[in-house]
Amino acid sequence: MATDRPSDPHLQDFDPAQDPAFLSRPRAHVVSNFEIWRAAMMTGVVVFWLALAVQWVIYDRILHDEGLRVIGSSVAAVMAIALVRQMKISARNDRLTDLRRLEAIAVMNHRIRNSLQAITIASGYDTTTVRESVDRIERVLSEVLPSVRHPNRATDFKPEE
Repeated sequence: MATDRPSDPHLQDFDPAQDPAFLSRPRAHVVSNFEIWRAAMMTGVVVFWLALAVQWVIYDRILHDEGLRVIGSSVAAVMAIALVRQMKISARNDRLTDLRRLEAIAVMNHRIRNSLQAITIASGYDTTTVRESVDRIERVLSEVLPSVRHPNRATDFKPEE
């Protein structure tokens, strides 16, 4: 079936990496492992120093007990690092899933619009029924897929489950 493909470039398979309309879109930022670890470590350092300061105030100033207790602060810092890292990884995975869905929708949108254009051109003389159907599908695509046309509004997309 791949051999009898039309020679019209609009009817060929769509490759977003080669389409100028898709190349001009800003690429979505996905958090790297370095950024995840950096955020986790910074949170761990902040938690460690805050826990140490609270313990110093309680034990040294209020209870008048000498010495610092760093074991509890260290445990709190390690737990904070693990929690932030896991949350960031989960958020990154969700973001990647959403980006894959949006890319699939963009490809679907492109193929449907090109197929409708081919149907309209090839339909012949009486095109009122075909034109009405094409217009209806075009309206649905414009209403359902606005975030694909405007990638800055991709956060408005809520997939139905």
